[in-house]
Amino acid sequence: MEKASYDHPIVIGGFLGPSLTGLISATYLIEQLNMHQIAHVRSQHIPPAAVFVGGRLRHPFRIYTKKNGNIVVVVSEVPIGMEGMYEISSALLSWFQQIQAREIVILDGIPVNGMPEEREAYCVAEEKRANELKSHGVSIAQSALITGMGGSILNECLIRRMLGISLLTQASQELPDPGAALKLIETINVVYGMSISTQELEQSVIQLNKNLTALSERYQQMQEEQGRKTVGKEGTMYG
Repeated sequence: MEKASYDHPIVIGGFLGPSLTGLISATYLIEQLNMHQIAHVRSQHIPPAAVFVGGRLRHPFRIYTKKNGNIVVVVSEVPIGMEGMYEISSALLSWFQQIQAREIVILDGIPVNGMPEEREAYCVAEEKRANELKSHGVSIAQSALITGMGGSILNECLIRRMLGISLLTQASQELPDPGAALKLIETINVVYGMSISTQELEQSVIQLNKNLTALSERYQQMQEEQGRKTVGKEGTMYG
C-alpha cells in the first residue's frame, strides 16, 4: 500500500450491485477529484481479472485518495463471492479504523423498471445521522436491503460501532443510468459541502434522453406503419 497521510477521511464505496449506480458514481468522483490510486485489494475470493482503465492495466478492486487525505474512494469492478465478503470487509474496516475514517458511505441504486422521470435521494443510517441527512433534503428510506460488498461493509460498521451510511436513488435496471449517478453526486455536494462538477453527467443525461426519445419515435413510427399495412390487408377482398 502506498504511503499517504489522512485527515479523518470520508470513505466512499461503489460496487457492482443490482444497478451500476454505485460504481458509476464512485468512478466519476475519482475522475473529477483527480484522485490517485494508493492500493488494491487482493484475495482468493476476488475473481482473477484485470481491467484496462486510463491506458493502464489495473486491479479490479482499487482504493484511491486525494493529496489532502480527506476523502477515500473504494471501487470494485468485479463481483465478490459470498464466502469472501466477511474477510474482505473486515480487512477494509480495520484499515478504515487505522486511518480514523469519520464516515463510510456506500453509494447504490434502487432498481426500477424503465427510466425514472423523477428521482429522490434516500439514506440508510442510524437515527441521529439520518435526521442530520434529512435536514439536507435527503429522505429516510422506510425499508431497504443493501446486499453485496456494500451491505457487508455496512454490517461490519454496525459490529465495530463505526459510522456507516448508504445514499440511494432510483435507477433503471435495464440501462446504464447517468441520471442516477447525477442525483447521488448532487447529494454528496450538498451533504458534504463539496463542489464536484456535474457537467459531464448532465450532458450524458441529455444525450441519453435524446437517444431514448429518438428510439421511442422510431418505435412509434414502426407501429403506425405496421398498423397501416394490417388495415390494408384487411381491406382487400376478392370476388
